[in-house]
Amino acid sequence: MTGVQFGELPSLKQDSAVLSCVFSPDGETIAVRQSSEKINVRSTSNWETLWTSEGHSGHVTSMVYSPNSIQIATGSNDNTIRLWDVWTGMCIRTLNGHNGPVLSVAYSPQGDQIVSGGNDTTIKVWDVESGECCYIWIGHTAFVSDVLYSPKGTQIASCGGDKTVRIWDVETGNRLHIMKGHKDFITSIAYSPQGDQVASASHDHTMRLWSMVSGESRRILTGHGSTVIFVMYSPNGSQLASACLDKSVRLWDADRGVCLHILQGHTSSVQCVVYSPQGDMVASCGDDKTVRLWDAATGVHQQTLTGHTGKVASVMFSPKGDWVASGCDDTTVRLWDVGAAGISRQTSTGHIDSITDVKYSPRGGSVATCSYDMSVRLWNVETGARLHVLRGHTDRVNCVDYSPQGDQLASGSADTTVRLWNVETGACIHILKGHSHGILTVAYSFQGDQLASSGSDNAVRLWDVKSGGCHHILTGHTEKVSGITYSQDGEQVISCSWDSTIRVWNVAAGTCKYTITGHSDFVERIAYSPRNNQIASVGGDTTVRVWDVGTGEPRHIFIGHNVRVCAVQYSPRGDHITSGDWNGSVRVWDTESGDCLWTLVGHSDWVSGIVYSPQGDLGTASSDGSMRLWDLSSG
Repeated sequence: MTGVQFGELPSLKQDSAVLSCVFSPDGETIAVRQSSEKINVRSTSNWETLWTSEGHSGHVTSMVYSPNSIQIATGSNDNTIRLWDVWTGMCIRTLNGHNGPVLSVAYSPQGDQIVSGGNDTTIKVWDVESGECCYIWIGHTAFVSDVLYSPKGTQIASCGGDKTVRIWDVETGNRLHIMKGHKDFITSIAYSPQGDQVASASHDHTMRLWSMVSGESRRILTGHGSTVIFVMYSPNGSQLASACLDKSVRLWDADRGVCLHILQGHTSSVQCVVYSPQGDMVASCGDDKTVRLWDAATGVHQQTLTGHTGKVASVMFSPKGDWVASGCDDTTVRLWDVGAAGISRQTSTGHIDSITDVKYSPRGGSVATCSYDMSVRLWNVETGARLHVLRGHTDRVNCVDYSPQGDQLASGSADTTVRLWNVETGACIHILKGHSHGILTVAYSFQGDQLASSGSDNAVRLWDVKSGGCHHILTGHTEKVSGITYSQDGEQVISCSWDSTIRVWNVAAGTCKYTITGHSDFVERIAYSPRNNQIASVGGDTTVRVWDVGTGEPRHIFIGHNVRVCAVQYSPRGDHITSGDWNGSVRVWDTESGDCLWTLVGHSDWVSGIVYSPQGDLGTASSDGSMRLWDLSSG
């Protein structure tokens, strides 16, 4: 997919092939390493070049920002390391001492030291202020391919052509561990965010997890069919991502060493993989000229970014996670806007089974979700913090709805009861009994004085919210009633059923005014338009249909889903209709034209609920156990 789902900023043309690109920690600049003696640094405010380095007499092999974003260190085939001022491009100092190409450089977390490794098999630690060499560590018997500091800066890990990982004490200079086990040279290493584990990737097709306490190999990760090029921990340390020449990316449980997902789609070798700062997304790039985005939790492919005309060697998220930069041997860096429409940026978790419904509070400050795990959970939208876990149902909870005032929440369950909850305290106010089978949907009237419920007993019940008493039992449907909604004036209730019909009921009399037909299969959900007397309905015939409630006449049929459509909702202004299907796909339609504006991918199972905040933010829930918030603002 292209265009509306992912915004591409202008590409940054370089003088030669791009080997890597790196955002500064503060996000204000981006540095580009080329297949020459130069690096190019640009401001992210306008993407204009600040400077291009002059000084190295050999290819730049590695490049890294200082933690405070004011310096860049580069290693080169000319055997030197150079420190550059980020804003002026002035070479602050040149570090001499290696007797061969410098292959890797890294700053300490405090920014006061640099470690370097090279072809001469040595590791050197440098004082940034003075440029003096503090330590020379000898031990590797072949080239040193990667070096890095531990998160606290107390250790340094190194690896290379001698098939070992070595751990060094920064304060004493002593070697702490020699970790052996790989059967070929090691390509990449990574510290866990907690610093208690190091992961290594190798030409022997495996990865290993090493304990920093014992120095022993905790896990051997197998499954890749070729050289594992790169390994990276997720920001919270729960996952590992690996990139391989076998055209795949794998996501692993970082503790157990179990493969969680195999990300397939690249048609050639994968060169790099990175997590977003939030940890919810993975980006990969490769020789097939593409960058691909994946959901880190589910492994579902979200987007393929095309435009490069050569092998893509490097990909990186900006510090805020709002941009992706990719570097290619076509001599360009391309910048992609992750904030563009169609990319989900948050996932709320906590339920231990499938989420069945989701609703925003009227003011948009909280979200309610319910689940097969028999609980209802309330979340703070801004922080993602859990506010309450509401327990009491004895079977799965199928549906929730906020009262218009936001002080109450109703939940319906397969245990045949409806429960009313105090949102502030989480206390159960009423248990409404009367249905003979499970509840499938609940809905408050717009005035908040009534509640409608329906379920597998083919009936709709209208309840007095204050007393908990049942006013009317609406019968007529011949199969389960899967969706209900009130008209805005509260005088009508509209229901849909697996008998393929929609019924419009008079609330005061408790009688059916008329029946709407047109769907060729069961009708699963309905939604009432906020700006006119219309409803949208979806179901088993894969269509989205819009009806005039006053006359029962059809207005629109939206076609695009190819499987059962199981959720539908209007936007607050009524200009969009959003639908979700059995495969996890979400579509946003223009109400008037019927055009499909966005197709949102990310869920790996059927969409169980769709909700808009009062401000127009879109949320979806799925049987895959996730809730997603989508940014449609730039669409």
